[in-house]
Amino acid sequence: MWLLSNVLFEFTIYLIVDNITKFILINTKKENRFDVFLWECLFLGFSICFITVYHHTTFILTVFLLLHIIGILHTEKRLKLTINRIKLFIHVFLRLFQLTINCLYNFISNYTHHYSSSKVLIAKKLPEKYLYSYHLKLTNDLRLQQSSLVQLLPRPGILKLHETTCSLNILLQSLASLNSFYSSLQRNINLSRFNYDPIVSTFLDLISQLRANHHTTEYKHANTLVGLSSFISKLSTIYPDLLTKPTTPDIAELFQCITDALNHFSVIGQVHNQKLTTLSLDFLNRMYIETEAQLHNKVTVDNIDAQTSYIIQYIDLTWLLHHIQLGSILKHTFSGQLLHAYCCNKCSHVRFCAEPFQILILPVSKTTITLEQLLSQLTKIEDVDSISCSYCSSQTNQDLERKSTVIKNGTILTKTIPTLSPLVNTHIQPFDQAVSSTANISIPLSTHTSNLATSYKSDRMKCQTLIANFPSILCIQLKRLFYDPVSRTTTKLNTNIIIEPEKILDLSHIHYTTWLGLIDSSMIIPARYQQTGICLNSSNNFHSSSMNQTNSNSKQYVCLYRTDNSQWFLSDNEHKTEINEIDNICRTLCVTENCYLLFYERCS
Repeated sequence: MWLLSNVLFEFTIYLIVDNITKFILINTKKENRFDVFLWECLFLGFSICFITVYHHTTFILTVFLLLHIIGILHTEKRLKLTINRIKLFIHVFLRLFQLTINCLYNFISNYTHHYSSSKVLIAKKLPEKYLYSYHLKLTNDLRLQQSSLVQLLPRPGILKLHETTCSLNILLQSLASLNSFYSSLQRNINLSRFNYDPIVSTFLDLISQLRANHHTTEYKHANTLVGLSSFISKLSTIYPDLLTKPTTPDIAELFQCITDALNHFSVIGQVHNQKLTTLSLDFLNRMYIETEAQLHNKVTVDNIDAQTSYIIQYIDLTWLLHHIQLGSILKHTFSGQLLHAYCCNKCSHVRFCAEPFQILILPVSKTTITLEQLLSQLTKIEDVDSISCSYCSSQTNQDLERKSTVIKNGTILTKTIPTLSPLVNTHIQPFDQAVSSTANISIPLSTHTSNLATSYKSDRMKCQTLIANFPSILCIQLKRLFYDPVSRTTTKLNTNIIIEPEKILDLSHIHYTTWLGLIDSSMIIPARYQQTGICLNSSNNFHSSSMNQTNSNSKQYVCLYRTDNSQWFLSDNEHKTEINEIDNICRTLCVTENCYLLFYERCS
């Protein structure tokens, strides 16, 4: 009975308000219909609030009010406008809510990090030489995007000024074949907005000419040679002795010099955790110190699964800071990262060292081998004698301190503590520096301490190298040349390295996530590469019928390169030859014995 009376009461109020509104509209035509309906809705809303507060909850009256509002909006043809405004209001509200949540998250993260890692920051300060600075430039070179520069047919040859430019010619032909490298130049260089070194514009003109489009009707212009005098003159101002030597410079050394000279481009870091790319440089440095301290002497073979997140974060931070230090899109394109894992045979502690590389150097033995097998040997576990375990060293120092105080003839001998070099330098190192150290033990002054020190030997360690981050363009150098300091001669190994240029090279199995046992597809980064260039180091003309052993004192270089339409060409400085069966060519001794520098582009 009470519920029925409430329903009748609410329905009566609605009828009264609705009829009063209709009476006003019939007798007063000057009033705006929508304004009258608006006053009606306001009065109903006030009635609902008043009755709800002092008597009961008005469900029926609320439903009638909503239906009345929808009917009025539909009658007055303002329903679509109202819906659009409601959508706009919801969008603005959600955006403000999202910004508020992000601000709170950043504030809480900074607050907790500030108080949780204060001791670590005070104990370990990042050295000045490891501080980094950003060199970000949003550039775009429009002249490189012209449709007339799209590569369809073979490129023109390069005029060889003298014998020492042979390696430079072949290297430039190979670089011009790299589509992703050329695309990065298009996106990141704008000569009209920024001031670059003169060598940058000269290099752009040279690459543009080498990738010039030769239409079928203008194929005769394909024999036009491209001059290098301007580029060589500007390169000689930076490296005066590079191309003035009596012998041809090594193509790998020349590639490194060019990347150093063109160090004026922007950089973008590639990491697993994309949130790290949004953090400030100071915050990244603090995270690096904290992560390094977390891994120091805490990772063993038994608990490595529990430390996986710290290992991944350590690699991400070193990779990001390395790219900020480079400051070059050119180096970023060719730059990768190695991860060295050192495991002590005695205490089972594992230490890590991240090392950047731009050229992946693979040693060549005297046995015929495929390139895939040679890459698999990169992860081979090796025993290391010259690196000492820091955890074992700290324990040994404590033992020697207790035992070195020996009483002899009524006197106390001076304590002798061995000075052991650390396991590895975990800071970022240049790729050409060796990651090794030798343990040096100070010589004691007595027989007892001498026997004690000589009885101690640094424990052997196991070392394994994996790929931490893959480059966009993989440059592989086959280490065929060996220098003998006694005879002062360079010898070359003519070992057969079998290459399959049409086969996709998959390197996912040598990534560090595979070593950690991560099977989550989101954590495994695919690494599939397609070969685009092969630089051969040969002392004879590639076009000749005889292919004898090469003389390193008179190096001659030729290259095989792939065009945009997957057609292969042979370039021997001023000569170019179309290759129809590249697989058969790569099986010949002239390729397997002389392949030296290989270029691979990462498949999208």
